[in-house]
Amino acid sequence: MAAANRELENTEQISNRLTRSIGKLAAAFTIKEFVSEVAKVRGQFQQLEVAFTTMLQSEEKANALMMQLVRTAATTPFGLEDVAQGAKQLLAYGFEAERVNETLIRLGDIAAGLSVPLNNLVYLYGTTMAQGRLYTQDLNQFTNRGLPMISELAKQFGVAEDKVREFVEAGKVGFPEVQKVIESLTNEGGKFDGLMAEQSKTIVGQIANIEDSISIAFNKLGQQSEGVINTTLSGISYAFWPYPVGHGGHLWHLPSRRHAYRSS
Repeated sequence: MAAANRELENTEQISNRLTRSIGKLAAAFTIKEFVSEVAKVRGQFQQLEVAFTTMLQSEEKANALMMQLVRTAATTPFGLEDVAQGAKQLLAYGFEAERVNETLIRLGDIAAGLSVPLNNLVYLYGTTMAQGRLYTQDLNQFTNRGLPMISELAKQFGVAEDKVREFVEAGKVGFPEVQKVIESLTNEGGKFDGLMAEQSKTIVGQIANIEDSISIAFNKLGQQSEGVINTTLSGISYAFWPYPVGHGGHLWHLPSRRHAYRSS
C-alpha cells in the first residue's frame, strides 16, 4: 500500500506541474480542440481502467496497477499505450498484478537496449511462462532479437553453449530458468540494467516523456470534468434518439433526400 501511495504522489507531482502551466498548453489549441483532446484522453484512460478492473476483478488492484503504469510510461521512452498493452498481455498470460510493472520494466530495459518493440518481448516471455518451458522456436526468436539467452543459460547449467539446445529440446529448460536469465540481465550491474532510464534522458526519450505527462494532465482535467462530459454526451445521444444508430454506425429510419423533397 505504501508503494502505491508513493506512486500516487509521484504521479500527482507530475500532473500538478503540468496543471500549473495548463494555460500555456491550452494556448496552442482552440477551445474546441482542447476540450476534444481532454475528452479523448480521459476516454482512453477510462477504457484501460475498465479493462484492468475486469481482468483483476478488483477496482483497488486496477487503480494501483494504473498508477504504476502511468509512472513507468512518464519516466521511460515507452508510451502509455505500449506499457498498458504489455500489462494486459502479461495479465492474460497469468502474471500476478503485483509483478506486472516490475516485469515490464525489466523487459523494457532489454527492449530499449536491443531496439525491439516492447510488446514483442512481452509476447515471447509470456508465451514461455504459459507453456512452462522453453521450446527451440522460442529460443531462436529470443536469440534472433539479440538477447543472449544461450550464453546465459549455459552459465546457469554450467555447460558449453553448444549443449544448451540439447537441454531445450529435452525439455530441461523451464520458465524459472528463462526468468533467471531476464533477471540476471536487468539486475544491478547486468547488461541491460537501467537502460530505459538512460534512454529517457535523450531528446527522443524526453519528448516521449513530455507527451505522456501531457496525457496525464489531460486525464486529470478529464476526471475533474467527467460529469460535464458525460452530461453533454448524454444530451447529444438524446437529441438523436428519434433516429437510432444501427449496425456499422448507419442511422435507421432517416428519410431519403428524394422523399423529403416529395413530401414538402
